[in-house]
Amino acid sequence: MLDLSIVIVNYNVKEFLSQCLDSIYQSKTDCSFEVIVVDNQSSDSGEAEILRQFPKVRWINNSENLGFGKANNVGFQAAKGTYTLILNPDTVLRSDTLEKSINYLKSHPEVGGLGIQGIDGSGRFLPESKRALPTPLVALWKISGLSALFPTSKTFARYHLGHLSKDENHEVDILVGCYMMVPTELLLEVGGFDPRYFMYGEDIDLSYELQKTGKKNVYFAESKIIHYKGESTKRGSLNYVRMFYQAMILFAQKQFSGGAAWAYKSLIYLGIYLRAALAVVARIARSAFAPVLDAAILYLLLNTVKTYWELNHRFINGGSYPDLYTYNVQGAYVLLWVFGLWVSGTYFKGAQPKNIVRSMLITTLIIGFGYGLLPEELRFSRALLVLGALVGTASLIVYRALIAAVTGQRLFSNEQRQPRVMFYGSKDNLSALENILNESGVRPSFLWHQKPLEKQSFEQLEALVKLHRINELVVDCSSSSYDELIAITEALGTRTSVKSLLPESAFIIGSNSSLSQGLTYKKALQITDANYLRQRRVYEIGLTLLLVLTLPISLLVAQIMGRGKGWQLWVSSAGKLLSGKRSLIGYSTALGEKFSLPQMPQPIFDICRELPQELDFSQNARALAEDYAKEAAVRNDLLRLWQLTKCTTP
Repeated sequence: MLDLSIVIVNYNVKEFLSQCLDSIYQSKTDCSFEVIVVDNQSSDSGEAEILRQFPKVRWINNSENLGFGKANNVGFQAAKGTYTLILNPDTVLRSDTLEKSINYLKSHPEVGGLGIQGIDGSGRFLPESKRALPTPLVALWKISGLSALFPTSKTFARYHLGHLSKDENHEVDILVGCYMMVPTELLLEVGGFDPRYFMYGEDIDLSYELQKTGKKNVYFAESKIIHYKGESTKRGSLNYVRMFYQAMILFAQKQFSGGAAWAYKSLIYLGIYLRAALAVVARIARSAFAPVLDAAILYLLLNTVKTYWELNHRFINGGSYPDLYTYNVQGAYVLLWVFGLWVSGTYFKGAQPKNIVRSMLITTLIIGFGYGLLPEELRFSRALLVLGALVGTASLIVYRALIAAVTGQRLFSNEQRQPRVMFYGSKDNLSALENILNESGVRPSFLWHQKPLEKQSFEQLEALVKLHRINELVVDCSSSSYDELIAITEALGTRTSVKSLLPESAFIIGSNSSLSQGLTYKKALQITDANYLRQRRVYEIGLTLLLVLTLPISLLVAQIMGRGKGWQLWVSSAGKLLSGKRSLIGYSTALGEKFSLPQMPQPIFDICRELPQELDFSQNARALAEDYAKEAAVRNDLLRLWQLTKCTTP
């Protein structure tokens, strides 16, 4: 009989899985083990690639996405080892992790479940590695925020057992599902994971079920793993909050009764509403701060220009502009300018001077054109508009430059600065790194190659990182061990973004925090670009309103151009398009899900709809959808729209 069965549930994460398996098979152990990968109907074509790299892997294909718990249960039934390791694909093991874990369980038969010390992609300890049973009182301290205020309190920080050292072994209640080793016989005795949990909470439930058999759960600190947390549902999202708390409600209904169950569910619902409200408020505040500040500055400057013009030119002998101009017209100017800055991407892709100048110029020209169409009583002064635009543009650039000079960062920019990269590994694989960066659209401002240091001198490595002001360190996993990767991540990750490269694959893995996805650089998809999404929304609304407001003339013109049926379909879907429930053009929601492409609202005009029936639909649809995602641009959308409205039928 084998010593160990390692069960890994996979769903469209072949990149993580490849590295995880590589770290497993590089383990230094005399124990016999098997690896069982249970695939939840992935669409990323990873099976053939994985089995080519790791032919010893037992691959089980599910006919549908069963969820984490059910899929693991399939693997448990196939396990032949004395012990079973539940392992996430977005993990990296140290070479001694398996050996030490098995030996500990062999020498401690009273232990039912064994967890491990986990760190995230920035080297920070993952507090969920050791947890207490989430009783109503423990949940109250967590939801109220007292656990965060007193992180080492035995009372208030009990959820993550903050009073227990992360560097010592401890008996705990709850283990984390990314790494949980259990005697196979015991695992089957308790029935594995409860199939009612689809995602999140099943590890809490299983840990408690193991305890109910009289066995102990142990947090094991003598080795450690990296958990990149590359799952598609981010922990900070409202979707994660909803799914996690639904799982907690199920746990309460199953494990508690009477008043305890009622209290627990009440706390859970309170947590849902609080997290959702805080998330909405925080998102609005982050999004609105920059445009509100710009609007305030522009309005004050317009008032200043108006006062100067009144005193020195227009009303030298006394008088002033009416309140209508001061409050209404100036306000309209400011709103239009800020809207133009938003559309141009100033608040999303970085406040570059050229972006600000171009946006202010175009918006001012549009205002000037509209100015000539206004009644005489509303046309106060073109000079105020031009002067206000000039002064406003200069001020927006200057104050951003001043703040950037003080902070060393671009103001209100979500765009990452060009990375200064150090490649830690074999020079032979440097070209692999450069190719991946090029394909991903990443242009480092500095690229330094450093061959692996003798004796793993991380002090020397840290000195080199500081000397060259490196903000991204890429470790070559073909010339450095995973022990070294984990040690470097723990030593430098909080200050420098540490990533790993598998030269045989076209990806780099790493994450800056436990809340960010692990896959870092891959072929860039333009459809996820915030600037494109914003511009697409503007042209969708603008064209649709133009089409609707000019009826029936627009339909008559469309009929003459041979696009009558397509435009009729457009008009009939106008309400859903304006509300955001539909998009104008793109690939279907089902197709995006099938091929693991970014989701978008169901399009009115599907780019794959007119594929000839004699062609292989799946293959060609995938190629069209991937090409659309990579090359997404407003210009391309308009060209496709012109074509599709001619051939599309309602």
